[in-house]
Amino acid sequence: MASIISKKVNGQSYYYLRQMARVDGKPKMAWERYLGKAEDIEAAVAGSTAVPERTRHLAFGDLAATWS
Repeated sequence: MASIISKKVNGQSYYYLRQMARVDGKPKMAWERYLGKAEDIEAAVAGSTAVPERTRHLAFGDLAATWS
């Protein structure tokens, strides 16, 4: 499960999306993506008309539809 964390650098808060996973029974960071400052995130949400960079299409139910 991913979570949003903040890091303070020189008094500024920067936000990251982070995924944790267990490796050998211990939590380890699987990946981390930089989101920006709060103002950057707010601007992105306000103008959320952007097209995603990539999509993933899964064939679901094709076999069931064929058999029925």
